[in-house]
Amino acid sequence: LREIFNAVPIHLKSTYGGNTPCVLVKTAGHTIILDAGSGIRNLGIDLMQQEFGQGKGKAIFLFSHTHWDHIQGLPFFTPLFIPGNQFEFYSCFPDLKERLKGQQDSRYFPIGMDYMQAEKQFFLLKSNESKDFGKFTIKTIKLDHPGSAYGYKIENDGKSFLYSSDLEFNEKNYDTMPEIIEFFKGADVLTFDSQYTLAESFTKIDWGHSSIQIGIDIANHSGIKKIVLFHYDPTYSDQKINEITEIGLSYKKAIYPGSDLEVIPSYEGLELEI
Repeated sequence: LREIFNAVPIHLKSTYGGNTPCVLVKTAGHTIILDAGSGIRNLGIDLMQQEFGQGKGKAIFLFSHTHWDHIQGLPFFTPLFIPGNQFEFYSCFPDLKERLKGQQDSRYFPIGMDYMQAEKQFFLLKSNESKDFGKFTIKTIKLDHPGSAYGYKIENDGKSFLYSSDLEFNEKNYDTMPEIIEFFKGADVLTFDSQYTLAESFTKIDWGHSSIQIGIDIANHSGIKKIVLFHYDPTYSDQKINEITEIGLSYKKAIYPGSDLEVIPSYEGLELEI
């Protein structure tokens, strides 16, 4: 029965979900949180059942950029209010702290970031460089997105996870494709911006997002093992997301018939082990 249930499309048995981006990575005993969209509220509730609820939690934040859908959940992240918890904030933006504090200005939110009593430290990463955290490394790359955005590769013990949330390819920047492919090369899992259909991507030039077909192209040329479709258009229904996924699978079969690439539509609560 479990196998039968698992084979049923998400939109028929549940929902893909509607929260904005937040991804948790556990590696080498460390907790890494990528972006702080509205999904981080539920993550905070889960973490409060662990050491974070006792003021003994430690975690690393990585921010791809600070568009509102990627930071709006931070004021509702309960572990930040608990004294004793420790958080390190990393990004390629020298003013990240000011950006995050700005959305909690009293004109927009009743509680300022300074009221959050956990320890908060801010660190600057450089694009196209690697930072060694001892048992794992984090590499960065600049992505084409309005206002600038960055992708992250987390590597540990020969395994790697790629977070590429907001990224556009069009005729203006196809010359950067080799750099992206080199950065992505050989990763076990790629989380990729799949906001639009291919047709929509042609009508929304410079909006900063990609399609599932572009993701499948890049993943195959990069030797990616699994691509996770991510950052859906907020107007899409569960059925629409399922249809787009099927179109992507048909595209892969037609263009890359011998490909072993696994295409996975993301949904809230999805867990993958590398």
